[in-house]
Amino acid sequence: MYKLTEEGKEYLKNGLPEKQLLKFLETDKPMADVIKLPKSQIAIGWARKSNWIIIENGVVKLSDFGKKAINEKTSLENALEEIEKKTSPNDEMIKVLSSRNLIEEAKAVEVKTERTSFWQKILSIFKKKKETKTVETKIEEIAQLTPELIKSGEWKNRTFRKYDVKAPAPVTYAGKKQPYIQFIEEMRERLIGLGFQEMKGPLVETYFWNCDALFMPQNHPARGIHDVLLLKNPSKGDLPDENLVAKVKATHEGGWITESNGWGGLWSKEEAMKLILRSHGTAVSARTLAKNKDAPAKYFMIDRVFRPDVIDAKHLMEFDHCEGIVIGENLTLSHLLGFLKEIAETIGAKEVKFKPSYFPFTEPSVEMYINFPRLGWIEAGGAGLMRPEVLKPLGLEKSQVLAWGLGIGRLAMIALGIDDIRMLYSEDLEWLRNKSLVR
Repeated sequence: MYKLTEEGKEYLKNGLPEKQLLKFLETDKPMADVIKLPKSQIAIGWARKSNWIIIENGVVKLSDFGKKAINEKTSLENALEEIEKKTSPNDEMIKVLSSRNLIEEAKAVEVKTERTSFWQKILSIFKKKKETKTVETKIEEIAQLTPELIKSGEWKNRTFRKYDVKAPAPVTYAGKKQPYIQFIEEMRERLIGLGFQEMKGPLVETYFWNCDALFMPQNHPARGIHDVLLLKNPSKGDLPDENLVAKVKATHEGGWITESNGWGGLWSKEEAMKLILRSHGTAVSARTLAKNKDAPAKYFMIDRVFRPDVIDAKHLMEFDHCEGIVIGENLTLSHLLGFLKEIAETIGAKEVKFKPSYFPFTEPSVEMYINFPRLGWIEAGGAGLMRPEVLKPLGLEKSQVLAWGLGIGRLAMIALGIDDIRMLYSEDLEWLRNKSLVR
């Protein structure tokens, strides 16, 4: 004979966990909500075994069998009722109930009768006769092995509950780096591996370093090559030493010693002092060249720049620039294109092309285009050889400087296999958990 365990009695009263799950899933639910249910692991395991549920893309929903089973009494539920009524179900159901620890064998009553002598019977006539003693031993099963059980050695004398190793475990998400940050860090490591040093500069910049030191004329249409965001308060910053400012002023107005005619007109110190959010990483390159002079070197920067663009799948108002400069003698356009192709290949760009372009601070100048599978050819950045009008005022007398500024976000789109740059800053947890770099 068998009787219900405490767990069996609970299921008889409140329903099987898998049947409770079916009622919860009358509408599709995310797995994150399902695992919050009491005894969710047991419910999911038996519901899947009975083909009652379907789990797809982290969503749990009822199968046709599950929908049918909601209002039908299962053979397991019938068996629980039979045990409660002291009748015995078939052997197959006994095995299932036992495996789930819902029943246990009823212990027989052990009767011990002591024989007494004639005189003992006389003496105990006024005492209660010793009768049947019932001995029932309940074996407690351990569901969790604790440090105390291990230390004491008590675990050797205890019985452990059986576990269903095929039951689904709760979904856990290990910590990982945000995909775009991971890409930036890898790009930084690659450039350092190619011998580049990292340079830094302020986000709030003066027009002097953002434009004037780069031979971008004041009050001229060429100044509009980059739209900028002006600061209202404070609106002006400090200029560098007067000697450097004088050289830049002379170069703009008449070419100074650069064999150039300059831009003509009068150069305004007040205009150069205006504060803006830097519009390109080349402002940092100008500061670095003024300190480095002619010493051979390779520098890079991956940092934020700002432009008042219209936000769409290809543009953001603030984004990251991958700025690079190589300082040395006898450098040519071929060297520059070689560096750019090397950088493009490291992020998986299979098709790259260049076309001539114009920038006030480089000559010759090119734009680099990368072919995206669904967006076609997209401009990834500009590059060129720094003009003498930039280099000589900054103190470079004999060196050439290769320079480029790449939209690191657009390069990341290739590596991450996305076609909308806004996804780089997405708060979609599913995307953040599952997205990885395309190798």
